[in-house]
Amino acid sequence: MNKTSLKYLLSPWIKNVPNKYILNLNMDSRNLNKGDLFIAVPGIKKDGRNFIFEAIYKKVSTILYETEKKEIHGIFKYINNILIIYFFKLSEKISMIASRFYKEPGKKLKIIGVTGTNGKTTIIQLINQWSTILGNKIATMGTLGNGVYNFLKPSKNTTSSAIFIHSFLSMALEKQAKLVTMEVSSHGLIQNRVKDVPFHIAIFSNLTQDHLDYHMNMKQYESAKWLLFSTHKVKKIILNADDQYGKIWLKKLLDFYTISVTIKNSEQRKYSTKWINATDIKYYNHSVRITFESSWGKGEISSCLIGYFNVTNLLLSLACLLELGYNLSDLIRTSKKITPVHGRMETFFRIKKPTFIIDYAHTPDALQKTLDAIYLHYRKYIWCIFGCGGERDQKKRPIMGAIAEKMSDKVILTNDNPRNEKEIKIIQDILSGCKNKKKILIIPNRKKAIYYAYLKSKHNHIILIAGKGHEEQQIIKNRDIKYSDKKTVLNLLENKI
Repeated sequence: MNKTSLKYLLSPWIKNVPNKYILNLNMDSRNLNKGDLFIAVPGIKKDGRNFIFEAIYKKVSTILYETEKKEIHGIFKYINNILIIYFFKLSEKISMIASRFYKEPGKKLKIIGVTGTNGKTTIIQLINQWSTILGNKIATMGTLGNGVYNFLKPSKNTTSSAIFIHSFLSMALEKQAKLVTMEVSSHGLIQNRVKDVPFHIAIFSNLTQDHLDYHMNMKQYESAKWLLFSTHKVKKIILNADDQYGKIWLKKLLDFYTISVTIKNSEQRKYSTKWINATDIKYYNHSVRITFESSWGKGEISSCLIGYFNVTNLLLSLACLLELGYNLSDLIRTSKKITPVHGRMETFFRIKKPTFIIDYAHTPDALQKTLDAIYLHYRKYIWCIFGCGGERDQKKRPIMGAIAEKMSDKVILTNDNPRNEKEIKIIQDILSGCKNKKKILIIPNRKKAIYYAYLKSKHNHIILIAGKGHEEQQIIKNRDIKYSDKKTVLNLLENKI
């Protein structure tokens, strides 16, 4: 059990703190225990400061209470012998407090952070796979789960809370992992969840429309992502210099250690410390071959990952591993062993049956790139089954409808995670972007939509199921219903219907 002096923990911000000991940090009043330090701050849905009497009842050691009044910062009082300390801008300091509580574990690890709209999970998992194939132990945090690679526990958020992150880094040290990979979301950056994480390498994949229900516009969304490279602890930066924002940021970061990764524009290398550039790409039915040149030398890698965007993901991952000191020839030799990431362009095919592709694409850019990739590799009749999440960015719905209609031969609009929105309202929003409604079917039940496509398709057709990827539940109203696109597909292909 971690036992830490409150005086030591708060010494950078508050003097004359009573000399007490705390056993744990906690922001959730439902899980408080005796001896905890309860950090009471405003949240998105609930304000933790409304639960201090619950914390007192549970006999926590101390309560840190966020105040908007700078003049009362550091003042403390007691209620029922429970110490309450007022702390100005406490939300911004939680990451630093957690780091001190867990004895600064990040300083003893090499931490890789990946941010961007699309590709975070794939890049993280490629680094994890490649590193593991070459015999190294790696811990990871992200959409697919948290833990030592191949032994993951489900995660609720792309980027976990500040307290959990430093607790996880401490666990990674205990498990003798030397490398940690982490997905970094825009929400996590805005909410200071990784503020005191010392990133050895930060990677940027791309920036396209998403989360505008939270960020309001693209300028604010860009500003959130830029925080990782402008205000956080980062030693080296790897940028997708083909992305419009990546190009701008590369020039803004001239004085930093930057690595540019390109497919289209090798001229970007002049703005970077190191670089990697694809010189030739060959696409096959279920694979891709990439010839490249780089600061580390020339070479060719082969992979069963498909799509133009996965070429970028592979090269970003390759650049990261080269910068970590892995041998180029070893990486080239093992590239064929990398398998598709769960729920990311994951392909399922059987003889004389249609080919299914499951992908997490839930933004306009991701859907377009996914359909582009399918056409590029297969050039066959394409079914596209998708929906949009309820209580999320509504502006993207008609855009995604227009993309699906233009790039598919047949579209089935269905449910994603409708949450508390009316299913038909979400579908009508998507449909408003479509012109040729004759090629579009509406089947709200997701499983029935997939069954219909399977029964009506031919063996040489491609059926894309987009939006949910790896997820194993659907959120309908306030209920999590057990459901998996992958299980549905496998049952069909194995005649278990």
